[in-house]
Amino acid sequence: MSNLSKVITALFLVCALTLSGCASLIPDVAEAEPITVQDLTVSIPVYFEDMSVYQDSLPASGFFMYGYSEIVLTGLRDDKTLFEEVPTLEEYAKILISNSEVDAQVEIIDGLTTFTYFQLKNSQSYTCFAAVFEGTDSFWIVTGSCQTMNFKYAQEKFIEIFKSIQVA
Repeated sequence: MSNLSKVITALFLVCALTLSGCASLIPDVAEAEPITVQDLTVSIPVYFEDMSVYQDSLPASGFFMYGYSEIVLTGLRDDKTLFEEVPTLEEYAKILISNSEVDAQVEIIDGLTTFTYFQLKNSQSYTCFAAVFEGTDSFWIVTGSCQTMNFKYAQEKFIEIFKSIQVA
């Protein structure tokens, strides 16, 4: 298994901890622009800012990070050649959970393979809501993160964004 999946938790923590809360609300996702990173296309709301430019070092594989107000949306690609035997989406999610050492269970929500986990930092609880996707040559994990107290407001918008994702 690639070290990239181990980097996931660190990336999401950095993202979540640089911002605080989810704002009571992410504006309407209807105004979105598609972005393409390698073999993944996702509709990112126009008010989100590309935050990957603020990262000193990025993984060699596909990566994106967008933020708005007090939420962060990140994506990280794993090449299928990293696996001796190509896992299913559910197995891939379980590998990520195990490698990240988080307490989470895989759930299918609106047809998406997801898992949710929590991080505590500086007495603040953060919720990370992840969905995994499969392409011809890759897997992607895309995560929306925010303060736990605001998650119920953001989850629906995260799902809308996740449902826009296409992987070639």
